[in-house]
Amino acid sequence: MLGEQLYNRIRKSRNTFLIFATMIILFYSGISFTFVIPGLKGFNLFSVVLTLLMYFIAVNIFVGLFKDRIWFIFMICLILTSLGMGWRLWLEWGEYSLVEHTSLAVYIGYPSVSAIIITIFYIIGNSIFGKNVNFSLK
Repeated sequence: MLGEQLYNRIRKSRNTFLIFATMIILFYSGISFTFVIPGLKGFNLFSVVLTLLMYFIAVNIFVGLFKDRIWFIFMICLILTSLGMGWRLWLEWGEYSLVEHTSLAVYIGYPSVSAIIITIFYIIGNSIFGKNVNFSLK
């Protein structure tokens, strides 16, 4: 029942939820990339769980907005996580705390892995909850 109510609300105000999901991915990828990469300075398991929870919320909104658009979700998430990470690097350029995070593996790996995780969440959510969503616009 709760899922149907959520998806009905998403259907009624698509633009608001799209902006909200975009902001979640953009800001949490920028905020969390220094805390969620294991083996690097600043790793925190609580941040990993919180980031995955926020990505799960964004994915549920994407399930209500888009039906069977896996490649679209992957590309949007790849772009948004890259922008979020680039935004944080631009704001804190030259900070000593980011020295360990300035490598090509982090620049390419973090957005790719985040987009893959979000896409996997989308595939799972779409297979479980997607059949309950009415995608027709009224």
